[in-house]
Amino acid sequence: MTNNNAMEHLDAGRAALRAAEWERAQNEFQAALAQADSPEAHDGLGLALWWLNDIRASHSHRARAYVGYKQRGDLKRAAMLALWLGREQVFLSANGNAMKGWFARAERHLEQAGQCTEHAWFRLLRDSMLAPPAVMQTTATETLEIARAANDVDLEAMALAFGGIARVVQGQVARGMAHLDEAMAAATSGEINFTYVSEIFCLMLSACDVAGDLGRTEQWCRTAQEFAAQNHFPFLAATCRTMYGSFLTAAGRWSDAETELLEAIRSFEAGHYALRTQAVLKLADLRVCQGRLEEAEVLLAGFEDQGVAIVPLARLYLARGKPKLARAVIEQALQVSTTRTLDAAPLLRLAVDVQLALSDLDGAKSAAAQLADLAREAQSDLLFAQADLAQGQVKRVTGSPDAANYFQSALERLRSYDQSMLGGRVRLEMARLLQDSDRAGAITWARAALASFERIGAAQDAQSASALLRQWRAVDYVPPSHQDALTPRETQVFRLLAQGLTNREIAEKLVVSPKTIEHHVSQILAKLGAHTRAEAAAMAARKHGGSR
Repeated sequence: MTNNNAMEHLDAGRAALRAAEWERAQNEFQAALAQADSPEAHDGLGLALWWLNDIRASHSHRARAYVGYKQRGDLKRAAMLALWLGREQVFLSANGNAMKGWFARAERHLEQAGQCTEHAWFRLLRDSMLAPPAVMQTTATETLEIARAANDVDLEAMALAFGGIARVVQGQVARGMAHLDEAMAAATSGEINFTYVSEIFCLMLSACDVAGDLGRTEQWCRTAQEFAAQNHFPFLAATCRTMYGSFLTAAGRWSDAETELLEAIRSFEAGHYALRTQAVLKLADLRVCQGRLEEAEVLLAGFEDQGVAIVPLARLYLARGKPKLARAVIEQALQVSTTRTLDAAPLLRLAVDVQLALSDLDGAKSAAAQLADLAREAQSDLLFAQADLAQGQVKRVTGSPDAANYFQSALERLRSYDQSMLGGRVRLEMARLLQDSDRAGAITWARAALASFERIGAAQDAQSASALLRQWRAVDYVPPSHQDALTPRETQVFRLLAQGLTNREIAEKLVVSPKTIEHHVSQILAKLGAHTRAEAAAMAARKHGGSR
């Protein structure tokens, strides 16, 4: 075979990449390398391996391609590979210093290369990692003009996508989504290189998540998952699962959310390990909402410096009865910038709960007002519902007569997602509002809230609803859904509680350790909404033949 044969393998490998046939591309580029060592063959092989999720091998080959292009004097290609390798340092191992080093190499090569569109690529990709949203928006706008003048459809689509999410984060949701929609049209039509398709999908899903657009999130997640499956995109599939898990959590479909997030974590662990952090922290937030606080604490350990960890960490502190720590975490995050972007919405929503727990009405009013401002900017039903709930809570505590209007408005906004955690909390607030003026109405709202919390598995919130109903003597039995939630082993323990046995006596009967029984009793308390072991025993006695 000759170098002509090597070129044939290179051409065949490139055709396979365009067809998303990653294994065939890998074989062709390996065959090309067997004939002649070249940066083109290493470059193509590295890209094929990236799509096959063999990330470290991919980086090795593309680094060799970078050196080869540089030695040949092809500084534009060397610069573009340096940019790619730089961003990958963060995705693989969260190594920001290594990223900046590669960016410096890319910039130096482009200075030597002279005027070219690669300068626009450099600014766009660099700012996507390092610049605040306002700067990113300016860069994207300028890049878009260059791309269209040069008829570079790849650069145009990426500029639309990065500019779109920058606008969404700043509250310019309609215009930002319009740019992202155009970028998605290019990504799904086959108009642009596969290298950029996955990232455009990720940017769209991230924008939907930030904007609180649950309907749009669900639609694009399904589209992205189908696209990833058809074209064997592991990176996109893992990112989709993370975003879809976030959507399912917000929608109250927690069992499905857990499945998606765990699968995303496993996928990222096999490739872009550093990107698993977002999935882990979203799972931690779900664990806090489920009342599985110890598990959440384990997931959060070591990530306290991550921006994505702020909400679950503050929520964990609040759940553990430490509102001052929760407030400190939130305030530190909000002080980072004087300009409120949509990223702050979850923090402001949680800040209202924290400030009310600390009896700081002024702080709660301020957070609720800022959240309402963001909702008006975004024109998002989810954010409007969160803002209505927040303002309704403040008005309930201050005795304002129009508090109910805010709660009703929140439920109206949540019509498509009224079985969510947020919907349950609005109902519980209505119950608290009516407890003195309309006890029957309050009981009805509390029972509706309890049903929502039980259905999705929100143990601590279910306890709060149950406590109100017990306080009003509106419940004196274990609800069937609570009974059904117990595992077979927990049911055994539950029945033995009715006999008045201690943990040690139950352990001896079931031939397990007392510590195991202690764990089962803890789980039973959470599921039944009981505050003490004695209360659970009383419930068990009523259900299993004890006196009423």
